Amino acid sequence: MKKRDCKRFSIPGTTLFYRERSFFSFKEKYSDDYFPVVDLSKGGAKFLCHERLTPGKAVIVKLNIPGNDKTWEINASIRWISKNPEQSYRYQTGISFNPFGTRKDNNPMEILSFLENLEGDAEKKS
Repeated sequence: MKKRDCKRFSIPGTTLFYRERSFFSFKEKYSDDYFPVVDLSKGGAKFLCHERLTPGKAVIVKLNIPGNDKTWEINASIRWISKNPEQSYRYQTGISFNPFGTRKDNNPMEILSFLENLEGDAEKKS
């Protein structure tokens, strides 16, 4: 999915936790803090954090959407990082979600459907 193909939208109060993927990723734990999501799309997200993450690093994010009981775990990779001009968090971080499908490390199609519904709801509100 190309970045330009995905419309960005914002849902106030959306947060995420992340953990780095590794060969033994089942042993890794999620970050202790949750981080605010600035914007979201079917292809990725931008969030604020304190730590300078490494571009290209594989991560798993746990996405929390206000008013939604389900917490989504999404395979992704760090695409870029920049200094945050505000004082609350040191960095803005951009991630891209892994493809959706049935192959190893793909995200389930159910998550894509969920993101498409969120996008549609955000369009209706704007």
